[in-house]
Amino acid sequence: MKSLLQNKKSRVTDSGIPVGISAGIQIPAWQTERANKLHRACRRIQNALAGGETLTKALRRVSRSYHHRALKSDPARRLQLTPPTLRRHFKQWNQYGRSPAALILKYRARLPYIPRPLLIRFVEFCAANRLPSVKVAWEKFSMRKQNAKQTRGISYGQICYSFSAAVFYLMQKQLKAIEAARARLDQLRFKAIADITERLPERPPRRRMKKESNYQI
Repeated sequence: MKSLLQNKKSRVTDSGIPVGISAGIQIPAWQTERANKLHRACRRIQNALAGGETLTKALRRVSRSYHHRALKSDPARRLQLTPPTLRRHFKQWNQYGRSPAALILKYRARLPYIPRPLLIRFVEFCAANRLPSVKVAWEKFSMRKQNAKQTRGISYGQICYSFSAAVFYLMQKQLKAIEAARARLDQLRFKAIADITERLPERPPRRRMKKESNYQI
């Protein structure tokens, strides 16, 4: 990014943003407009300095023209250009090639929202099934019909951000221990049943009744 900002010979689009930046990085429209306005403000300051005006006076004058001005692409956003803020932008503009690209924010798109109930169901799924990895677990969970719609657009990386892989592997370790304990329990159960079967008959023996004497004198 820094090398692109420092490249004074980079081609520029109609909006004033270098092609390499606008083509390689998804920049919101309001950021493009903001960078272009700041670029024009910095050029006005530069021209004022070239005409003999002091930096302090130029900053105050340009600040009055741009401060709190709404952006056309997003009217809810307004420029915050007090003289100290404008001084900082002017310094950055000079440092990185005096182009609009020097004033682009380090923008990161917000991750899509992951519904809490969906993530809880995924944790329950992981706690109930032996799975080799979080990635495989998410793929199998997403393939279920009842989850397919909600999981669309949510990546494995986003799941790892919200659900620790370390916790997943601890759960799998406990599942393995539970399975081993259950197998041992089944062995003991079968052994006990076999011993009982060998020693005791299936039904109790019949009791023999003494025949009563019918002798008469």
